[in-house]
Amino acid sequence: MPRGRAEPDHHGPGRARPPRGGARLGARLRRNVSGRSLAARLRRRALRERAGGSVRARRGSVGRGLVPVIFLHEIPHHDARRLLESGAPVYLGFNPVEYHGPHLPLACDRLIGDGVLGMFSARMARRFPDWPVLVARSVDCGVEPTSGRGSRRQRYRDVRRIVRESCRALLELGAQRIVLHSFHGSGLHNLALEDGVQLVRAEGKQAIAPFHIVLREMMDLDAERYAPAFAHIEDPEERAAMIAGLSMDFHAGFFETSLAMHFAGDAVSSRHVELPPCPPFGRDGLLSFLSNLTDAIGHPSAAREMSFAADAMGWPKLRPFPGYTGRPHRARAASGAFFAEQIVERYEDAAVAVFERGEDPPAPVMEWLRPLSGWGSLEATKIDVRHVSHDYPGPG
Repeated sequence: MPRGRAEPDHHGPGRARPPRGGARLGARLRRNVSGRSLAARLRRRALRERAGGSVRARRGSVGRGLVPVIFLHEIPHHDARRLLESGAPVYLGFNPVEYHGPHLPLACDRLIGDGVLGMFSARMARRFPDWPVLVARSVDCGVEPTSGRGSRRQRYRDVRRIVRESCRALLELGAQRIVLHSFHGSGLHNLALEDGVQLVRAEGKQAIAPFHIVLREMMDLDAERYAPAFAHIEDPEERAAMIAGLSMDFHAGFFETSLAMHFAGDAVSSRHVELPPCPPFGRDGLLSFLSNLTDAIGHPSAAREMSFAADAMGWPKLRPFPGYTGRPHRARAASGAFFAEQIVERYEDAAVAVFERGEDPPAPVMEWLRPLSGWGSLEATKIDVRHVSHDYPGPG
């Protein structure tokens, strides 16, 4: 984990100070397993493609060549099929283009997802040294994006079709294991990924959608486990409030902004420190009622999920709508590094359970959303962009 000091200085508020002298080599080696190098590699490739240049290098790396990364769709077809015979999992990403407040990019989920993928794939390469790291071309798609100028809206059925077709094509190519990764927290989006998992498993192959683990933990959160990420908050009352509110800090707030600063700091505006805390929001009455009813008829797990959703669905009703939760002005790259380590540790445990021991993959949350939303026909999170705040407070 990077050990640069996350204190305000001339590098920007809250950004990690680069290590000096002989510490640079150690920092490079730490970045080798942090996921930053793969994320940067993916960003550079996208920039070259947008500029119309050819992508000559078909192999990247996590760090300086210690964990080779092969972009499966950029090598000769015959070579791709031969590599898949190893049984190595293919990492396949699905993330939306969506508003993340004025301080983060529209592709924030993909940037963080690429960073997490780098850490995760590096761990998997050490655990399964005979498997090459195979990365498929990611897909920009997502259900229920946060409303804001530039967000691309896609329905559950459309994303489900894209996910399933992407998985089918990889199976046809010879994939035996697929990791469907994302960093988008919509329940319906992750149910679309689960539909891909089920298609792969129906063909007798293995698949996992590890972000299910993050969503499940948000519902049953032991926030104190993440207390070290808040150590820089000097005011004990503010620190306690932020820890207690972590489960509702689900979009572009302290949690996500810290991760973005860790993995893609150049994509985060230094003006995030100007943003006020997200105002408090109430519960959704209908979901609260359904939660109580579901609990009364003997389904406590679904009732807890509905109660969480009732809390979360108060956020889109804020006017003006801020586009972020929590306190992004308190974000730190070091906090993002801590969060990332916690996430990837759980990813690795789940992947080993599935790929090595043959256990069932993590189950999705909120499966009741499919029928309740009319299979995605109802867009409960959609807001007229005229009600969305796109600017920083004050002039400029």
